[in-house]
Amino acid sequence: MAMAPIVNHPTTLDDVRDNTQSSSPIDTTLSSTSGWITGGEEITITGSGFSALDDTNVTYDGINHQWTKTTADFGNEAGHENAMAIDSNGHVHVVHASGDGYAFTHSVYDGSSWTPNGIKNCEGSYCWDTHMVIDDNDELHAAYSTNTGLVVYMHYDGTSWTSTQVSASAKVGPVGVAIDSNNHPHISFVASGSYCGNGLRLASFDGSGWTTNSIDSGSNKGCDSAIIIDENDNAYIAYQDRGQSKLKFATNKSGSWITYAPDTGGYNIAYPGHYSSLAMDHQGQFHIAHYDSDNDDLRYSTGVPNGAWSTDVVDSSGDTGRNPSIAIDAAGDPHIVYRSWNGWKLKYATLNPSSPNWQVSTLESVGSVGDGTGESNSIFIDDGTIHVAYTDETNGVLRYATKSTGVTVTNEITVKFGQLGSVTADVLDDGTIHFTTPVVATPGIVTLSLIDYEGVEHQLSSTFEFIDQNDLDGDGVTNANDDCEEVAGTSSQDVNGCPDDDGDGYSNDGDAFPNDVNEWLDSDGDGVGNNADAFPNDATETTDSDGDGVGDNADAFPQNAFETLDSDGDGVGDNSDEFPNDATETKDTDGDGVGDNADMFPMNAFEQFDSDGDGVGDNTDAFPNDATESVDSDGDGIGDNADAFPNDATETVDSDGDGVGDNADAFPNDGNRSADSDGDGVDDTIDDCPNSSATDVVDETGCVVQTDSDGDGVKDIYDQCPEVNASEFDFNGDGCLDDTDGDGILDSVDECPDTELGQSVSEVGCSDAQLMAIDTDGDGVSDLDDTCPGTPEGTIVDAFGCEVQQSEGDVEASSEAESFFSGGTTVTTTLGVSAVLLALFTLLQTNAAAALLPDAFR
Repeated sequence: MAMAPIVNHPTTLDDVRDNTQSSSPIDTTLSSTSGWITGGEEITITGSGFSALDDTNVTYDGINHQWTKTTADFGNEAGHENAMAIDSNGHVHVVHASGDGYAFTHSVYDGSSWTPNGIKNCEGSYCWDTHMVIDDNDELHAAYSTNTGLVVYMHYDGTSWTSTQVSASAKVGPVGVAIDSNNHPHISFVASGSYCGNGLRLASFDGSGWTTNSIDSGSNKGCDSAIIIDENDNAYIAYQDRGQSKLKFATNKSGSWITYAPDTGGYNIAYPGHYSSLAMDHQGQFHIAHYDSDNDDLRYSTGVPNGAWSTDVVDSSGDTGRNPSIAIDAAGDPHIVYRSWNGWKLKYATLNPSSPNWQVSTLESVGSVGDGTGESNSIFIDDGTIHVAYTDETNGVLRYATKSTGVTVTNEITVKFGQLGSVTADVLDDGTIHFTTPVVATPGIVTLSLIDYEGVEHQLSSTFEFIDQNDLDGDGVTNANDDCEEVAGTSSQDVNGCPDDDGDGYSNDGDAFPNDVNEWLDSDGDGVGNNADAFPNDATETTDSDGDGVGDNADAFPQNAFETLDSDGDGVGDNSDEFPNDATETKDTDGDGVGDNADMFPMNAFEQFDSDGDGVGDNTDAFPNDATESVDSDGDGIGDNADAFPNDATETVDSDGDGVGDNADAFPNDGNRSADSDGDGVDDTIDDCPNSSATDVVDETGCVVQTDSDGDGVKDIYDQCPEVNASEFDFNGDGCLDDTDGDGILDSVDECPDTELGQSVSEVGCSDAQLMAIDTDGDGVSDLDDTCPGTPEGTIVDAFGCEVQQSEGDVEASSEAESFFSGGTTVTTTLGVSAVLLALFTLLQTNAAAALLPDAFR
């Protein structure tokens, strides 16, 4: 037995659809955003949440569809404990056990043939009731139990299989498997124990490891479980509580586990809940197929948590209802395959709109099903087709049967096009709506909305444009008159019906200023529109702020209508500038032709310059280059400031400040005197002889006296040297300096006062001949040649008059020399031997001396 898996997670549990209008538009996209007003455009809307808004229409075709049966696997004893799923490509996957060792096989039908592949051996002497689901990635998740107490999980990733032991303390029997939103598996099973086991358990994988929790503990309960997990990861488990004779249902939707009893039998009399198979429809309604072992019949329970549950006896023909497997079609109707031991048949039961009662039929008879152990069957409904896998015990093969449900389900919703109209659209799935556009009276762009099954309008984020074939761009200008047929526009000046963003009547392409309603032309191409351009044909000018007819760019004074040029660039317009070509001048206040800046006297036309900066103009200033003078009243060439007598041309200075000019003042440096009528140097006020001659020598009284012109104390009449002041060296009173020998050396320092006239003398008044005759120190060497003129008397000296040291040899040589030169006359003893020898050898150098020598010395 296997529970029928679901391809997509169901939405909600309690058949409550959220039809509350969103506060913001539903985010959608359209396959095409425009079409003709005549309609007929095929449009697809893509978004999400459409299934909660649509109106479901179910149609049953009433045809008695027949089963098509084939053998899926001819392997030895194939098909035991099978489970089935359909992938996104429509391929059928069946996992089943085969052979005496219960080796698992994976058989795949690709639409044309079956391919079996081995998976693994059973981890016990026999394995029980495989259960399987498929996830959104087409990966398979299967689980089974063994007689050795194991619960085993198998996973197929599209390429290979892996397996994991989830529990080693389980009771052999049916288990359930489901996946959450992360594609992690969860397995329901019963803990090891007698009869129905020792409580319901749930093993969950979190991506890294398995954990097991007790859901409903206690003895004789928890067996024959099946599980479903919804899109919100809430879990739902159907199982048997044999001790209470109940079919139970547990869910953690509220946050904690709560149990319900969809079907209850008489205590220790009836045992519903055997071989539970669980399914959920798209409205959140649960459907459970199970076997009542007391009445040997097939039962069907349906309901929702916290709601009413009902139970039907589907088949009570006796010894029937074993190993049921249930699936729900698109209309929410149940389809069940099960086994009957009464005649060993495989049977099929369903409810559909054609009849209020269960329709029960035989899918396979005893000839194929057989009566052995390990028989199982599974059902799966995909896209309106029923798929059934079952064991052919008689022939030891896996069989496969298929037929149509006969049910057509259409999900519809109204698409509204604003005020232009609406159509009924098909909701293909939760994210796709398809429709054909309606015929509308006028073109236009509208925002789409959906009207749900309760009449509530839901605005979409998408818009659609209806286009008139005669006005393709829908701008109100017919194609024949539209210069831009496929682009909407309002232009009317240069062309018709073309885009005109600023609405000035000129098309964007013909508008030099497409975003400025006030401008459309720029004749001179300067970037300023003609309307705003004061000089529309001059690219260099746009504005004339002062209105003088000269553009601001060329106008040196754009805010002054009286001025336009400033030739010299001095900031004063030529019209106002008295010197338009001189940047240093702008005004001539006194009109003298010299600008005020250069004119030192801008208010005086007679003056322009003040060279000496004294504040008096050069024209008026008698001394234009002398800052200390400006006036010469007496015209004597000396300024009044410096002229002590500014009104007297004969006088300028009064050195002694006595009020008498120096020119007239006989004593210009004596403030007490000023007049000297006779010119004798004595002031008239004290001159006793006022009529003396200016050449006379007078005394302090102004009278003539003897004079001493050179002031040496010798009156001129007696002074032989009247112009030489010889007072200090005139010892004879003649008024002249005393120099007896006339050698130019005063007698007072002349050591040779009687030198012959004309001889050159030394600084002491002696000639060379006089110096040769002088030997002051008496050493025999004249002062003229004496290097050591102060040699003590008796000292032996050399030829230069300096003392020498004697040896014995020197004495002997001296004696011989003395004899030779003296001829009996004694040589002065102070003559040094060395000097004698030197003189001797010097004398020998001459021929005259040699001739006088005896032969022995030649």
